[in-house]
Amino acid sequence: MRHAALLITLLTIVTVACGGDEPNPYGPLHQSERQEIPGTFGYDLVPVGGFASEIDPATAWRDLPGAGRGAEVSVTLAEVENAAEGVDWGPSWVYFTNDLCYFTAKGDFVSPARTGEGDGCTPENVLVQVVDATSGEFRAVFEAYDADLTWLPTRAGSPDQVPGATRFQ
Repeated sequence: MRHAALLITLLTIVTVACGGDEPNPYGPLHQSERQEIPGTFGYDLVPVGGFASEIDPATAWRDLPGAGRGAEVSVTLAEVENAAEGVDWGPSWVYFTNDLCYFTAKGDFVSPARTGEGDGCTPENVLVQVVDATSGEFRAVFEAYDADLTWLPTRAGSPDQVPGATRFQ
């Protein structure tokens, strides 16, 4: 009986030691602190804690405007909140693309210059796209503005630490 108890204890220790949780491959892309998205009038990125997305950020990016066009894109895994508008999008992949034209009122992805509304294709303009990190479904798109072209999401690490992921800025 004593040997059986000792054997069970030993097997439990070995199982826990060998079968522990694998590290989150997207940990470096997690938003590390609350951060306002510039030029959005109240949209904030909020850390998601230990959330582990099973949706690959490169896969979620593939079908969004700007993908495959050589545009530089930044990404973070965060919640997006705007208290004034009642927005609270839970864990999401949030993509930021500078110098990408905005959508028109009809939802077309074209330059505002073609609609007579001025040039929406300047480096300071940022297109923000939000994808649900649990389902991969598109949630939202909105505009931001980075006046000095230095803003990036504050992440837990560098994207190049993510094995096998598309190189995001």
